[in-house]
Formats: sequence, C-alpha cells, structure tokens
Amino acid sequence: MNFSLRWPRLPFYERVSYGLGYCTVRKEYKVVRLFSNPEPEAGDDDPNHDISPARAEVFVLDSTSGYWRPSAGNPHLCSVKKKDPAVFLNGYLHFLCVDGGIATFNVSDETFGSLLPPPPGFEGVASVLTELDACLCLCNGEPDSDDPINVCVLRDYKEARWEKLCCMDRTAWPESERTLLDSLWIAPIGTYYSGCRQKIMFGTGSCIVFTVDPDGGDPEILFTPDDTIVGSCDDDYEPACVLLEESLVPMGGVTIEDMICSSLSTEAWFDILKWLPTRSVVEMRLVCREWRAISMTDSFINSHVIHANLKRSPRIKLIVDPRVGTYMDLEEGTGEYSGLSLRNNLVYSQPCHGLNVGSCQFWDFVCNPAISYCKPIEFDDNDGAFFAGRIGLGYNSEICKHVMVHITYKTKNLETRHYELQCKMKYVDDGYEWDPINPPPRPVAGIPPNFVNGKIYWMVDPNIGPVSAGCEVIAFNVETEEFEVLQGPPCTYGSRHMAILELQGTVCISYSDQNRNTVDLWMMKDDGIWLMEYHIVFDKLTEEAAPLAVDPTDGRILLNTGWSLSYYDPRTAAFETIYTMAFPDIKFCPIVCHESLLYPLN
Repeated sequence: MNFSLRWPRLPFYERVSYGLGYCTVRKEYKVVRLFSNPEPEAGDDDPNHDISPARAEVFVLDSTSGYWRPSAGNPHLCSVKKKDPAVFLNGYLHFLCVDGGIATFNVSDETFGSLLPPPPGFEGVASVLTELDACLCLCNGEPDSDDPINVCVLRDYKEARWEKLCCMDRTAWPESERTLLDSLWIAPIGTYYSGCRQKIMFGTGSCIVFTVDPDGGDPEILFTPDDTIVGSCDDDYEPACVLLEESLVPMGGVTIEDMICSSLSTEAWFDILKWLPTRSVVEMRLVCREWRAISMTDSFINSHVIHANLKRSPRIKLIVDPRVGTYMDLEEGTGEYSGLSLRNNLVYSQPCHGLNVGSCQFWDFVCNPAISYCKPIEFDDNDGAFFAGRIGLGYNSEICKHVMVHITYKTKNLETRHYELQCKMKYVDDGYEWDPINPPPRPVAGIPPNFVNGKIYWMVDPNIGPVSAGCEVIAFNVETEEFEVLQGPPCTYGSRHMAILELQGTVCISYSDQNRNTVDLWMMKDDGIWLMEYHIVFDKLTEEAAPLAVDPTDGRILLNTGWSLSYYDPRTAAFETIYTMAFPDIKFCPIVCHESLLYPLN
C-alpha cells in the first residue's frame, strides 16, 4: 500500500522552462511555461530516454484572469532543458529540448511546432539557446572545460538554414584570461562593431562580460563585477547577465490578490475555502482554475493555516518514513502497518504555523505532514552528533517567514562543567545560507524545543555550565534574534522526563514522574509565574509519557505514552484511549500537524 498517494498531491515536474512573448494581434504580453518529466526509469541527463507528455500554461499580463491557464494547443512530445528560458523571435517562443531539438510556440494562436535540428556536431553537447543579431542563436560546448565553444545562427528561418558564426578555442588564450573566464555558463548576448570589425559579446555565470572576434584571437574583458560596488559574484549554471532595452512599457499583470480585492465572488470563495481541511482544498483545486489560483496564493496559504485550525481537534499523523515524506492518518495505523512507524532516535516539534521540524539520528528535516511534504535540512556546521535540542523552528509574523535556529556543542565536559556553543539561524525558504548569531547564555538540554507566541523555548541543561538552584528555560525572540534566560517551574530533572511545549497558546512544561505515575503540567503566565494547571494520575506510567496537544473543542489533553494515544478529560479525570500499538514491544511515532498547504524549500 502506498500511503503517500491516498489523496491528490501537488503537481511536480522536474523540468520547467519559462518564456515571455508578445502577441501583436491582441496587443498583449504572454508568459508561457512548459513542463516535462523524464520517465522514472531513465536518467535525467540521458537525451535518448523516453519522454512523458509535456504540459503548457499561459499567463496573460494586464488581463482580468490573473491566473495560469492551459495553452490553446497541446505541446508535442518533448522534454525541455531545466530552467533554460525560451527565446522570443518572429512571433514564436523557442524552447531548447534535452535531445537538442527546438520546440516552437506561436504566441498568437498558441500552437506548437518544431524547427529542423541544428547542423552536425551540436548533438549531445551542452547547448544554450539565445538571440544574436535578430537571429536565433545556438551556442554549444562544455563551458568549464577546454572544449571549443561553437556559435551558429539561424539566418533563414523558413528554410532552417544555420550558419556557423565562430568557434572559440580557449586553449589558445593567455592563461590569465582563461582563468578569469572559466565559468559554468558562457553564452553570446549581443554583437557590435568596433571600427570595421564585428565583435561577439559573451556573458558568463560569474557576471563577467567579454568580446571575441569571430575570426579568432584573444578575448577582451568589457566588464567584471570586481570593478563595481557589487564585488565578485558566485559562478552559476544559469544566465547571470543580459542586455537591456530602453523602454517605457509598463509592467502589467493582474494578480489573484488583486482579483480577490476587486471581486466580491472571488473574495467570498477565498473566505469559504480557507476554513476547509487541507485535503478538501487540494481536491477543490480540480474544480476550476479560479479556485486553484486562489488556493495557491501566499495570502491564502497563510490565511488557511490559521483559520483551518481554529476550533478543530488536533490532526494526528503516524510517521512512517520522514525522509520521503511518508505519513499515515491515525485510522490507517492499525494491523500489519503499525510496525512501520518505528524510528529510533526520532524527535520532532509541535506544528509551527503549518510546519514541523524534526531529527532522525543524524538527519534533520522540515515537514508538512498534511500534504506528505518533507525536505532535509543541510548544515555547514553539523557536528554529526545526535542532539534532540539542536534545531528549533519559529515563525516571524512581521515578515511572514519561518526561521530555524541551529545549536551545536563545540566542546562539552560533564566533569568540569565546561562547554562552548555555536549557534546559527536561517529562514526556511532562503536556501542553504546560515547566519551566525550569538549563542544562548546557558547550555541547552537534549529536549526538543518548541515555539510559542514569537519565541522558541529550550530547556537548560543542569549538568553543565553555571549551577542553578532551580529549573531554567532559554527563549529566542525570532524578531529581535536575541536569547534570554527565564526561571522555570519549581521542579527538578532527576530521573523524571520533561518536555517543553505549547498548550492553549501558552508555554508549558510537562513533568512526568514514573515513580508516582503522575504527569504535572506547568504553564507560564504573562507575569512569568509558573502555575501547575494539571495533575494527571495514571494507573501505570511509561518512561516518556507526555502531552501532545489540547483539543480546543472540549479541553481534553492528548497524551502519548509511547505505545498508545489517549485523551484525558480534566473535568472528569477520565481517560479515553484512541490508539494502541499492535506490537507492545515497538514504539510508534505520532506527530501533531496543522491543516496546512505550506510547501517551502521546493
């Protein structure tokens, strides 16, 4: 049984190419994107692999639609190159395909076609499609190698007559120019005349611009970012510099956010859809383009994660394998599939504005179990040690971004109580760049942190660092990016199990005493005073029993004992078991998640 396919998943394509064209008939700009996928059995870089059907969508700028729609014509069986932009020329958009062919798109009637293949010698070689001297231009050759770079242009569009313009032999260049112009991306971006001789202008992935004579010779450097306030640029596989045209054409385009504000019906559907469960919203996307467009805007996704979780019982999933985003609904986790949830050294956070963060041995991840989404977290300072409190997840409501804080121990000596921490932070959707920040003023315990009202909270480790008479808590303000030390509740670690979490919008510390078979829930009030709100007595308490959430509909507390899930009613002191592990010698991994459509780091 494939649990990840129990309901419609978000569309995903490995290859997507965009193009911008102008329709002279209707006087409108069109943005076109072409999707394609290789067959699962084929290698991504193999030009001879089977190709799955492609899709095309069109977005018309300055229109009232405000969303993507299917193109009028269906694309041919083709697979576009990753991220390579299409070239607009003679009323057509030209997409470079993996097999070396060129697919065309008529911007006016939205039909697809193809051009005859380029001259021999261009097959199976890295190529870039561009425009040069009002002609379609194809440049091929491995940029970061000693291979020659060939440039040819399509002189006769109707007859598909290609003309070889130049062949750059970089091995004949001086060593200094070869080193400076060694780049992951090289392509012609324009031509001009110097005196009576034509020059071809090239751009590189590191934003350096140079020219060459079509008949050969050494390159001439025209521009390098080192000579500007920008400084040096990182090399890239994608176009990093282009020529611009002087133009007074205004940027247009009616976004779906504009439509929501201007249309009463669209605004009404926005308000209806935002209250629905995630699965229902995904299914509603199939009803019409308007609902799909509404539900995929950032404003809707952020509104949905708030409203869809108000006054709703906790959403519980069973973790099967977080590495591939495999989760089961609670009602599915019975019988022969129960044992699949076993994960050693697996810790995870409560939901934070639609996302959870977790660690599995030496592997960390950010996930949205509601849509079976999971993405590994890459570090540049990972010490390779499993440490439950090493990563915290918060949400900055001022800028609408999730923030992660990564803490590692550079040194840790239990005998001398000496330690040294290193701390970095990053926003979830900002790639792999981690920014160093001042570490917390206390050592952090191996207990998963959680986010409450603008702050991420960790327990302080009492076994190292300064000796404290009581329990202490570390709080990180996600807006000011500063740590502070807070006094904890009047309880000690000892052999008891403690957890820090959010319950009813308040910071809560769970204190489990296996000797007494009790769980005490301490909540911090606005004045920093801790009060014991709940004292739960069990017939028999497991070592790691802890609360997971409070049901806002009736106030019952959801408890995880490691082998079962139960609701505890504080009014009647009654327990209701909602799930029991089929195999008592195997722990299971329940995770509380939000109804959420968030899909970061994609």
